[in-house]
Amino acid sequence: MTSLTQLLEKPGFHHGIILVILINAMVLGLMTIPDLTPQTMEMLQILDHICLAVFCLELLLKLLAQGGSFFRSGWNLFDMIVVGIALIPQSGPFSVLRALRVLRLMEMVEEVPAMRNIINSMFRAIPGTASVVGILVVILYIFAILALTFFRDLQPELFGDLGKTFFTLFQLMTTEGWPSIAREIMTTLPYAWIYFVLFILLTTFTTLNLVVGIVTDCMQEAKEQELCNAMNNQGEEVTNLKQNVRIAAIRHEVKKLNHRSKELNAILDQLLEKHGIHNHSSENQES
Repeated sequence: MTSLTQLLEKPGFHHGIILVILINAMVLGLMTIPDLTPQTMEMLQILDHICLAVFCLELLLKLLAQGGSFFRSGWNLFDMIVVGIALIPQSGPFSVLRALRVLRLMEMVEEVPAMRNIINSMFRAIPGTASVVGILVVILYIFAILALTFFRDLQPELFGDLGKTFFTLFQLMTTEGWPSIAREIMTTLPYAWIYFVLFILLTTFTTLNLVVGIVTDCMQEAKEQELCNAMNNQGEEVTNLKQNVRIAAIRHEVKKLNHRSKELNAILDQLLEKHGIHNHSSENQES
């Protein structure tokens, strides 16, 4: 099982999966061309099935290597859902879901660390952005009521009801065509510019920038955390290296002491032989 885990962690394995994902994405794009010959479509379907088999094999290897922890990973569950959608038959009530096979391209996010860090940062920013989004909804609702009060009779196609007004305000928030809308209303209400300028300042230039700032902060925190983890790993490697060097030095000293002890025993034997005395301790050491 350890060898299987090592196989899944090898860069070559990840690069191969990325290549299959890119090939599969290209195949799915080519299959949307309406004027393909039956032979070409059949070849593309074969390539699609091969890619699907590779994805199934990858899931199986991960399941065998990770065991129960496989289901605790959100990316693994996402892969299972996407591959399960691809296994839906082409005919039947759920065949329309096969269009979601293109989500397989999102698997590249898992294989590329830089993309994975960005997605993780976005998810990490959700709690912080929830409050900002809540404030944005309140602002939209207030300005929608004001727009219905002031502009309903002037431009009913844009501010005729609450739904149309919300859609128009969303368009204004993207700064798409807002000058023409404002100028048309200002021909009747000259001071209407105050409403539009104030709305854009509160939404586009303030609230949405807060969301961008929160996401940026989360990405910076993720980079700092990754750097800390890398430094900790390097610190552990340095500590292990020092321990190995210390052990090697101790072993070298022990070898030197053993060698020196043998030299002293040899000198002692020579001295004892001169006086006709046999060294029993030397024999015991040799034995």
